[in-house]
Order: sequence, then structure tokens, then C-alpha cells
Amino acid sequence: MKIYFKLLILLSLFISQLSSQTRDEQITKGIDHVYRLEFDSANTIFQGFVNSDPKDPTGHFFLAMSEWWRIYINKDDRSNDDNYLSKVDACIKICEERLDENENNDWATFLLGGVIGYRGFMNVMRDNWLKAIDDGKQGLNLIQKAYELNPSNKDAVLGLGIYNYAVDYVVERYPFLKAVLFFFPKGNKELGLSQLRDCAENGRFSKTEANVTLAYIHLSYEKNYIEAQKYTQKLVTLYPDNPVFERFLGKCYVGLSNFNAGLTVYNSMLAKADSGKAWYNNNYIRREVNYYLGVCLSRTGNIDEALKKYESAIQICKITDKPGEESPYFVFSVLGTGIIYEQKGNKSEAIKYYDMVLNMRDVENSRETAQRFKDNALK
Repeated sequence: MKIYFKLLILLSLFISQLSSQTRDEQITKGIDHVYRLEFDSANTIFQGFVNSDPKDPTGHFFLAMSEWWRIYINKDDRSNDDNYLSKVDACIKICEERLDENENNDWATFLLGGVIGYRGFMNVMRDNWLKAIDDGKQGLNLIQKAYELNPSNKDAVLGLGIYNYAVDYVVERYPFLKAVLFFFPKGNKELGLSQLRDCAENGRFSKTEANVTLAYIHLSYEKNYIEAQKYTQKLVTLYPDNPVFERFLGKCYVGLSNFNAGLTVYNSMLAKADSGKAWYNNNYIRREVNYYLGVCLSRTGNIDEALKKYESAIQICKITDKPGEESPYFVFSVLGTGIIYEQKGNKSEAIKYYDMVLNMRDVENSRETAQRFKDNALK
């Protein structure tokens, strides 16, 4: 009889483990669909978790993250903001109900911290700084608690790594924000990068997101294009039709002055847009692609074709950009056009474009640069 009960217990444990593995595999499959931008397929899986157990926050969390990626593909498009925020609210509600039952539920704590933290990122994109700071502080506290409750949760290390890097970077780059961040824990860039690498190698569900974060940090902040390319190439290989990753790779090549490789990437993206491929065929992608094609063509000596690409970018920017809120693509396409006209010996036309830049929003000292080129053209 004792052997019988032992077998029942072992069988129960085996079934439980099998169920857990199947659950993890389904989550991983859903996440893979998200990075492939197959959102309907991803949401079918995540909604299945909600349907099977509406009180489990797991499905709600990943539904929110699916909507987050819809926004991240094109940050200038606000049409999905409300839908995303409604998914966030649903996840918060279920997480809080779980924590009312057991305040030390590490999984619910982790999901609550994660969903609030990513809402903070959206608030940063929308210039809602007070809300972003509040979300950041609340999300960090929850992620830290989740990690203390379960130190083996490598996914929590993603949040800690982002925080440690971001706070140290912000204080270093913008000292006037020290007062705002006085009540926040101090950051550590090197620790943050180490934590992100740990998650990229050992995360349960956040490996890809950690690679995305490392690629973005090295590309946008560290300006370490070789390191950025290492992570970006991995992402493009896994997800060749994700425009976020292709954009990263193209910028890596431009940063490394490998303009021929840049041409290959951006021409591929333009071909996808022209064929009507989902997530490529929109003005925001076309605006960026035409600008960088202009850069790459001008740097490889094909200034006539570069001029056409800059002009295409300018015409698209006239549709997408608001007066006084010109995008960098608009400003630098105009500046690039002026430089090409000067190279062609048409100084009067060049000065016209330099004057346009002087009347646009200042982006990374664009006005100072335009004035310097104008002064030189007037000599």
C-alpha cells in the first residue's frame, strides 16, 4: 500500500512538472510570435492562459507586453496607447488580487513590477515625466522584492539591470536630475550591463528582451557600434522581418562607416515596404529608410541618388512631422540636401536649405552646423 501511494505521489509530481514545462513552452512560443510581430498568434496563446484561469496574472501580463511591442515598433504612432493601458490595468488588478491573498507571491510581484515598469517607459516616450518617475520607482521596488523572494528569477535581473544602467547614465549625462532622483537607489552602469548580459544568457522568458536592451544601449548611449552589432546581428538572424532589429543593424553599419553594408540593409527594408509587407509599409519606416539611404549614398559618392532619397525623406516628413516638432530625419535630410548642392557647386541652393535648417527645431546642434556651412558657402 505504501508503495502504491508513493507511486501516486511520484506520478502527481511528474504530471505537475510536465504541465509546468508545457506552460513555459507555450509562453516561450507566444513571446516568439511577438518578436515575429505575429500579434494575433501571440495573443491567442496568452488569451488562452486568461481563459483557463482568469485569476492568474500571467496571461494578462503577456497580453500587455504584446501591445507594448505594437507601440515600440513605431513610437510616433499613438493609436494603440489606450489599448495598451487597458491591458496594463487588467494585469495590475489581477496581480493585486493575488498579492492580497499572499503578499509574498514572488511571481505576481514580479509581473506587477514588470508591467508598471514598462508603463513607465511609455510615459517617457510620451513626455509624461512625473508619471514615468512614479512608475519607475514603484516598478523597481516590486522587482527588487520579487528578486529577494526568488533569487533564481533571472528575468527579474532584466529590470534591475535596466535600472542600474539608466539611473547612472542619466545622473552622469544630466546632473540637474540628481535632485529628482535623490530618493532613488544609486545606479551602477557596469553592474547594469553585467546584469543584462546575465539575463541575456540565463533568462527564462526575457533573453530576447535583454538582447534588445543591450543592443539599444550600446547603439544609442555607449556608441559602441561593434558591441551593438553583436547583439543586433543575433536578433536579425532570429527575426529577419522585425523592422526594429533591422533599423538597429542599419544604424550599427552607419556608425561603423560601413556604408555599403548599410545600403544593403536599408534597400532591403525599402523593398519590404514597397511590397506592402506588414510593419514596413508606413511613412515612419519610409522616412527613416530614405534618410539613411541618402546618408549611405552620399558617403559612397553617389550624390545624385542621395539627393533623391533625401528629397523623398523630406516629402514624407512634411506629412508625418508637425511644425516646430521636426524629426531628426527631417532636419538632417534638409541639411544633407544643402551639403550636396554645395558639393555640386550650387551655393545659392545650398544656402536656401541651410536657412531652412536654421528655422527648424535644433537637433544635436543642427543649427550651429547649418550656420557653419552657410558661412563657408558665403565666402
